Amino acid sequence: MDKAQDLSIVNKSSKPKQKGSQWPVAKILSARGALDASDQQIEARKLHEIVELLWLPESLSEEEMSPRILRALDHYEDLKPDGSAESMLAAQIVGTHSAALECLRRAALPDQTYVGRDMALKHAHKLMTLYTQQLAALDKHRGKGQQKVTVEHVHVHPGGQAVVGNVEMGPRDDKNSKDAEPVEHKQDVPTST
Repeated sequence: MDKAQDLSIVNKSSKPKQKGSQWPVAKILSARGALDASDQQIEARKLHEIVELLWLPESLSEEEMSPRILRALDHYEDLKPDGSAESMLAAQIVGTHSAALECLRRAALPDQTYVGRDMALKHAHKLMTLYTQQLAALDKHRGKGQQKVTVEHVHVHPGGQAVVGNVEMGPRDDKNSKDAEPVEHKQDVPTST
């Protein structure tokens, strides 16, 4: 079977049978001749996708273009993506950052009209907001998202005690718990019921 026939098999059989069903990965992988790629080719494609996100005017010389590309790749690697979801999000973060900087650069151009400057700044603001949301999504995916618990109703029965106010707890560190001062309990605190 040649590669054209392999691709036709993949194209016919790769449609999901029903909503929510998985793509038939086994059939795609069985047509391996049509999808054969080395790890080096896959890595090159990933890097190419990141470079495609950058605004690189044709007027840039290779000396000016190379540092921009290397800087974007540094940004990507500094995010240390682990897995495909983080890798996709890291690429989006690099693209968003690059676009925001371009909008800010355009807003700072000399002889800029008020409307042009205002539009560039508004787009930069939207992109910077998106950037912070993407970073928060990455942190949340990694389990670093801040958790908040709000208690709306507290019932204190006769003889019981309650704390009123904001209670904040930092990360638990067993080393410091030995050195921590004991909590002082106040007696006879009136509670209203």
